Amino acid sequence: MGFGSLSAIQGAAAPDSNASTACIELKIGPYLIATTTSYGPRIVGVWRGESPEMLARLPEHLGIELPEGGTYRFHGGHRLWAAPEVPAVTYAQDDHRCEVATTANGLRITAPADTAGLTKEIRVGLEDDALVVDHQLINEGFEDVRIAAWGITQFQLGGTAVLPIGGALPSAGPQADRSVVVWPYTNLTDYRISWMDRAVLVDASPGPKLKIGSGPRPVRLGYLLDGYLFTKTIPAAGEGDYPDRGAVGQIFVNEHFCELESVGPVRTLSPGSSISIRERWEITECSDLPTACDRVMDRGSL
Repeated sequence: MGFGSLSAIQGAAAPDSNASTACIELKIGPYLIATTTSYGPRIVGVWRGESPEMLARLPEHLGIELPEGGTYRFHGGHRLWAAPEVPAVTYAQDDHRCEVATTANGLRITAPADTAGLTKEIRVGLEDDALVVDHQLINEGFEDVRIAAWGITQFQLGGTAVLPIGGALPSAGPQADRSVVVWPYTNLTDYRISWMDRAVLVDASPGPKLKIGSGPRPVRLGYLLDGYLFTKTIPAAGEGDYPDRGAVGQIFVNEHFCELESVGPVRTLSPGSSISIRERWEITECSDLPTACDRVMDRGSL
């Protein structure tokens, strides 16, 4: 199957200790995955062949100041959050040691319960020519919590993000079948936003923060950088409640990074129960934006 063994690579100092950051890499089929045991669960790098380092690596001071004091550090890479965005739950610090282990078909990263009582786990495996990334939130507390799984991938600036606005064809009828969702700080006249027939493009250059989302079935999100296209296929919205007005696919950009985000349904988790969300990642060579848009929006995304 082409699965490698875990191997350590050199890292920097952990933000909350004097121990060195233990970075780990694993070959999974044609992909190379990098993670760490010093914080997370977090995927800090993903490559295929000669692809560049697409994921962001951020300075330790960059993060969110917490109401009770301290900072949630972004670090960069791919992380798992809990939605809706409630500071005491969503921003629970993850600067603690994680367990990283190989599985039958890839990698598992597990963190201890955080201050919100949630245990987070990310599993990465191979299916066909893509990485399958499973996220799980487990309620280890003593009370019910109502949350959704939220997968967030931070990219280096300099590329273009593609957000499909998938819906039925015009012949399907006169009723509304899709939505575009914007956040209070988003300026729709921002020069970085471009509108296509069935997609929104976001130029990931530094500037004021903006966020835009779509639902119920964008199918996949894309990021084109330096001749390579990263796509993540995400679940369509189903029955039940969803955060952010049903925007299951989201793009965020600010002065430091660009994010591709997927959000699952909100569920009430009793102690010991869990919720999960799956993404499918692919990296392919891609020389131009029209080709990237075609790839992101194909196979049922219109």
